[in-house]
Amino acid sequence: MEADSLLVIGIVVVLYAAVARRLDSTPISGPMVFVGLGVLLGTDGLGWLEADLSNSTITGLVEATLAVVLFSDASRVDLANLRKHWSLPGRLLTIGLPLAIGLGMLAGMLLLPNGAWQAALLAGIMLAPTDAALGQAVVTDRSVPVYVRQGLNVESGLNDGLALPVFEAGIAIAVAGFSASGASNVVRVLFEEVVFGTIAGVVVGLVAGPLLSRARRAGWTGRHWHGLATLGITAAAYGLAVTIGGNPFIAAFAAGLAYRPSVDLPMADDVSHDFAELLTMLAFIVFGAIVLGPNLSAFDWRIAVYAVLSLTVVRGLAVVISLLGSRNRWPTVGFIAWFGPRGIASVLYSFLLLEEAEQIPFAAEVVDVVMFTVALSVLLHGMSASWLARLYGMWFTDMEEEHEEMVESTEVHEHSLGRCADPAGEAASKRVHEPPSDAHHL
Repeated sequence: MEADSLLVIGIVVVLYAAVARRLDSTPISGPMVFVGLGVLLGTDGLGWLEADLSNSTITGLVEATLAVVLFSDASRVDLANLRKHWSLPGRLLTIGLPLAIGLGMLAGMLLLPNGAWQAALLAGIMLAPTDAALGQAVVTDRSVPVYVRQGLNVESGLNDGLALPVFEAGIAIAVAGFSASGASNVVRVLFEEVVFGTIAGVVVGLVAGPLLSRARRAGWTGRHWHGLATLGITAAAYGLAVTIGGNPFIAAFAAGLAYRPSVDLPMADDVSHDFAELLTMLAFIVFGAIVLGPNLSAFDWRIAVYAVLSLTVVRGLAVVISLLGSRNRWPTVGFIAWFGPRGIASVLYSFLLLEEAEQIPFAAEVVDVVMFTVALSVLLHGMSASWLARLYGMWFTDMEEEHEEMVESTEVHEHSLGRCADPAGEAASKRVHEPPSDAHHL
């Protein structure tokens, strides 16, 4: 990536940061801005951002983003509290996620230009994880019950990591179908990567958490260095996994899960989430500039229909079936069904798949489908998040007389994720989104 491209990206990030909170009260989301700017400034636009996927800087950005995002998401889930309130996210993850993969695969076999079941499987896997950041207002608007906000937050935080081994298996299956490698060898290698990656992450997380806690209590370190250490944990887990033959991304996710319960320090001191958000926005720029923009002409009606089905029918059926018997009201089920945005996990999976393009003939076609679906999700979920959150919040408030009987009123622990942990941002969100009534405070 040339110096002038870095200059453009730097200016874009600074300008967006200057108005980010103001944009929170509008239908314009961060991903919309960065993907749009990527398309505008990319090779097929103004030509100010010129790079290709073989560039080592791009590869490094993609891998670093996925590792940090996986660690950050996992480390911000309080497993002890999650076990007490597992019902909603548990159903979405254990029932909804596999259903989304299966239904996405079925739709792909019927609609994708290359109807091979391997291609359909990869598309289904890559579009199963959700990204709450694309509908930020949904998880920050205090008129939406915390039960729903946290359910969507936890689902988004965990499903990209849970889908990763399945994605790796999908790639292994696709490669095995077009090479001399035997199926047994593929299974063995995949098993080793998952097991060794998990071991590497757990070891690093369990060692780092108590070490930082004791150092902080003894006064040997402070908040600043503890925050930076979370990035070191991600790097150490990644490196150890590579050294022992494990999957480094699974290691980063496992490290986050192991680190969180082993540390007794404020999670607000963790800077990995802020770094993950920055890397995510850079990845969206790259996505728009060198993947989406140059391939806009590749879309046809089948890809468009698949994208719409993925965002509506596939997600909707998966949520409805997973929440059967849960006592959630139908407005809640519909709200959760719609807010399953496809975002950074799908984008990063696309980059990883393209790295295997020489071994998988249909890789580019699958990425076309995924990138169109993500682009549509960025637009639709970004535009609808604020007003649908307010509409749903008004419905919940109007049901005040029935709150005691509603599962949506369940008091759950609220994880401090992203801008939810920013007191000034939270105050601004309240001023913008909440009606002037104490009934809406949770």
